[in-house]
Amino acid sequence: MKIVFTSIFRPGHGGGAGRVAHELAHSFALDHEVVMVCPANKNGISKDDAGLLVYGIRSAGDTEFQMPDLSSRSVRQLFEFLDDFQPDIVHAHEPALMGLIGQIWAKMNRVPFVHTTHVLPSRAIEFGTSEAIHVPGPILKSSLTSYAVQSVLGNFFSNCDALIALNQPALESIRDFGFEGPIFVVPNGRALAHYNQREFADNKSEQKVLVFIGFLSDRKNQSYLLKTLKALPAYYTLRLIGKPLNAEYQTKLERYIQKNNLKNAEFVGQITHEQIPDYLEEAHIFTSASKMEVQSLVVIEALASGTPVVGLSNETIDELVSVDEGAWLAKDQKPTAFAKQIERICNLPPDQYQKVCQNARERVQHLDWSNVVNSTVKAYQEILKINLTVSDDESDMLTSLVRFFSMGDLKDYLLDVIDDARNRSTAEASMLPRVKVPSKMQSWIRVPSSTWLISGMTIAVSVIGYLFMRGRGNKEK
Repeated sequence: MKIVFTSIFRPGHGGGAGRVAHELAHSFALDHEVVMVCPANKNGISKDDAGLLVYGIRSAGDTEFQMPDLSSRSVRQLFEFLDDFQPDIVHAHEPALMGLIGQIWAKMNRVPFVHTTHVLPSRAIEFGTSEAIHVPGPILKSSLTSYAVQSVLGNFFSNCDALIALNQPALESIRDFGFEGPIFVVPNGRALAHYNQREFADNKSEQKVLVFIGFLSDRKNQSYLLKTLKALPAYYTLRLIGKPLNAEYQTKLERYIQKNNLKNAEFVGQITHEQIPDYLEEAHIFTSASKMEVQSLVVIEALASGTPVVGLSNETIDELVSVDEGAWLAKDQKPTAFAKQIERICNLPPDQYQKVCQNARERVQHLDWSNVVNSTVKAYQEILKINLTVSDDESDMLTSLVRFFSMGDLKDYLLDVIDDARNRSTAEASMLPRVKVPSKMQSWIRVPSSTWLISGMTIAVSVIGYLFMRGRGNKEK
């Protein structure tokens, strides 16, 4: 198969969603023709260190998220490449920027478009976005923000031929959001060989090591873990690994540590993905108090390493953790109850502790990338059977909507495209083949008008954002 994946993150960035997008593409590339569309230093084709074909969109910024320059020139070049590559599937991991532009091309060319939802749709902005871009609380909680997010996601979902949910809670959230199309449940994957060859921790050692790996953020709830540490004996050490999404949150944690004289709390900082197995191998318990986790990669990694997990109820803990692999606690449990579960596990007889470690490893043995790729291929095969049709209202392209585009040359180009498309009959347009389009001009009328409106905003914002972030980066040098 020929597959195009899109991600708004560069390799190694973007947390779990970014890692999954790039790792899935690499795994698919072992047996399929794959292109990853993502941010880069410049536009065009290149290969990464592992040989994956990458179509880069020049982007600016110095944080986890970089703003792509989706100008007229960039969009034209990307579309020309996709016309030549002719993928069987376009698979987006985020419903914005490159994902939205990829959706437009797929709609134009009647190529099935798939989206993996890495967040719960009704709570999308809470998954780190607000902290990463410093959205003030009143704006985040406003009805206008909620309406805008719901409208954008709703429009994006309506133009997807199928969605992929990571687990049953995600599927239910998507249905509650109103999506009525096909949904396939395909979990996240990991390269389990990196983890399942590790030694189990020795619970007979005097010092006990607790670890958390991930962004420092209110959603990840490390403040709860510090309160738990306060309730534990001094020979328990908590290692917080990761960088803050918001510096103010880490300052809050540091003040709590100083106030309570928690000398056994360590901020390790950001580590590479290759170092994660080393830290998990040293840990007696992986702790998670996250308020929301659709399907946490690091929890999967901890279990694969044979590290028992103690966690508060969330989508991942509910799915993967029980007394057999560690401990599950309700959301309202106090830190003292959390601490008691940690002590219970660490004080098990060695053979029983080792059994819990083995149970943890076995719990996620089905989540190797090879299995996930096979499941995804089966989903693609079902999606390819879908008869892609175009409704009458989708061909009603209003010039006034395209005039919303603020980028002059792109606006002129699209208006010319629409004029040409309207000169062709609806019957002729409906007979176009799914991939090889006789005329590029015909294909634009197959994109719903609401998508043009949102894509216009996307392109305008991306160009302005790219110039701003590039200018800020130049000032800081």
